[in-house]
Amino acid sequence: MTHSDIDPPEDLPEGLSAVLEDCDDSQLRDVINHAQRLLRDHPSLTEAIEERQGEEIVRTEDHGAYTIVIVERPNEPDEARGPFAYRVQWEPDIDGGEGRYKWHYLGRVFGNESADRDD
Repeated sequence: MTHSDIDPPEDLPEGLSAVLEDCDDSQLRDVINHAQRLLRDHPSLTEAIEERQGEEIVRTEDHGAYTIVIVERPNEPDEARGPFAYRVQWEPDIDGGEGRYKWHYLGRVFGNESADRDD
C-alpha cells in the first residue's frame, strides 16, 4: 500500500499528514514513541473525572473523546437516587483559561447492576 492510499484521520492537524508521509520508517517509529510518551503524560478523561457533590460514581465507560459516567445520589429518596447517565467531555476555555468538564445528562439508567448491590 502506498502512502497516497491511506486516508488520514479527519481531526489530524493540517499539514501533519504530509510531513508524516515524507518520513522514513525510523522517523515514523520515533514519532510513534514520542506520541506514546505524550499520551502517558496526560491522564485519560476517565481518570480525571471527580465525583460531584451529592453524587457517587458507579462506573465509567471511556469512549476516547468523551466518557459515559453513571452516578447515584445516595442521600436522595427512591427515584431521585438514580442511577443516572451522563456524557462527560473536556471543554477547553477559548480564551486560554483552565477549561472545564461539561456534563451532559443522558437520562435514568434501568436494569443495571447497581440496583443489585448491597448498600
